[in-house]
Amino acid sequence: MKKALAFGKLFLFSPSKAAAACSEDRALRDALAVYGLTLLAAALFQWGKPYDFPDANAAVPLSSQGPLFWLKVMLWQPVLMAFLIGFTGALLQWMKDGWLPLKVFTSFFWAAIPAILMVLYTAKSGETSAINKFQFRILFALWSAGSLYAMSKAPKASWRPLASLLLVMNAVQLVTYFPETIVTIMRWEAGYKAVVGVAGFWMLFAGALGLKHLSPGRPLPRALLPLLFALVLQIEVVFAAFMLDWLPMETLKALMYG
Repeated sequence: MKKALAFGKLFLFSPSKAAAACSEDRALRDALAVYGLTLLAAALFQWGKPYDFPDANAAVPLSSQGPLFWLKVMLWQPVLMAFLIGFTGALLQWMKDGWLPLKVFTSFFWAAIPAILMVLYTAKSGETSAINKFQFRILFALWSAGSLYAMSKAPKASWRPLASLLLVMNAVQLVTYFPETIVTIMRWEAGYKAVVGVAGFWMLFAGALGLKHLSPGRPLPRALLPLLFALVLQIEVVFAAFMLDWLPMETLKALMYG
């Protein structure tokens, strides 16, 4: 555990050195340990946090949000992390070369498809949706198959260091639970939002710097944009899972808003 924490600390202060360390044999194991600690800290924090903070107008939860509830929520996190790793790997491969504006446009288009499908599914034309649930499932499955095909194009050797880097990136979230706890006890809404915002930007740019050094010679935009698109796709997968009745409403709220 000591080495895992040292790996997390390395990412916090030097993402480039952490990226270099991702090639080591024990990197994935240490990164998984950091990720596991983050999930445990998240479960404990969310369990203790009042449901109406930072949103004082939040609706009362429909069911008890005790330890078992948060355990079920945390079980979704590895699934979402797997999606993040997969999407990032595919987009890194797609954006590694070629004319960047074209790569960005095509990536944006691909990332927009789930959102378009969700809008069509929820949009009403008379008494019915533009597409029904069966059509939504078929079209989403086709999009998912295309995404899996894009993931298969990434070199097999790239997945282990990529997974190590994205998993250890959660060290940022782990250390921010301390200030989040303080501002929550104070019920300082602006302070809470500031901490969450800083943590988000820290993860994004430190992750991009790590990805840049994971593939020497890769310009920063070709590392930042794949990670940004992958994060958007990860969120879309969560909402699609809810619309397909795979994810309960309370779990959706917990995943997205904590």
